[in-house]
Amino acid sequence: MRFRPVLFVLPLAMFAQTAPPDVDQALRARVNEFFQYHVTGDFEKAWGMVAEDTKKEYFSAQKTRYESFKIDSIKYTENFTKAMVTLTVQERKRMSVQFPELVMTEPTSTLWKIENGKWCWYNEHATNWLMPMGPSDPKTLAEARTKAQSSTPALTPEKLREQVSTILSQSSLDKPELKLTSNKESSDQAVFRNGQGGAVKVSLLPVSLPPGMTAKLDKTDVGANEQAILKVTYTPGSSDKAPADVPLNVLMEPFGRVFPLMVRFAPAQ
Repeated sequence: MRFRPVLFVLPLAMFAQTAPPDVDQALRARVNEFFQYHVTGDFEKAWGMVAEDTKKEYFSAQKTRYESFKIDSIKYTENFTKAMVTLTVQERKRMSVQFPELVMTEPTSTLWKIENGKWCWYNEHATNWLMPMGPSDPKTLAEARTKAQSSTPALTPEKLREQVSTILSQSSLDKPELKLTSNKESSDQAVFRNGQGGAVKVSLLPVSLPPGMTAKLDKTDVGANEQAILKVTYTPGSSDKAPADVPLNVLMEPFGRVFPLMVRFAPAQ
């Protein structure tokens, strides 16, 4: 069993409370500490922050290591001795063994209660309220799950490849070719945009450049939704002959995707 926070939907009226500042501050500090251990991978340190009735479950579960987390909201119950904390987390997931890991962002909710004077994470399966009117019937849930599975199209390898291709296509160069002038100094540039959910590395694949030509990226580490600029320059020599077109390729890692780009030289004017 893999440890993951469980999403609960409880009656809204139960959460119409504003916590005292010291209570709220103490809970936020514990939640931040607990989830930070799941970023650094120090799961043994998180063990002491788990409630006694959930320690066995936490011990036996596969732990999730997060890239980052952020507290979105806290809703208190039972005179501020219990709370549901909703967060946004990022973790690396591999959709299939033949594809690289992707950084996925998703919401998650966890339950907390005061135990021995401290806030502790816990999981209360007996009161997993899935509907506003009360606990869901397991038989009804099983029937609904079966129905959903039968009506959901199978995720074939082809469809999975299509989905990954769609995700990877969110990164791109803003133009397919660059233009230089063969008989005078000139320059041009292309912009690479990282549309992935996390940072990537970009580099130019080795290629033989004509004398006087340079090609360089302004950065190699590109964060989510950031850009890198590929600039090419040319200073002509004594020859009047225009250089041949030069194919460049920008490599994006860890996905191994290559973005082709052609550098064309305009004839002497």
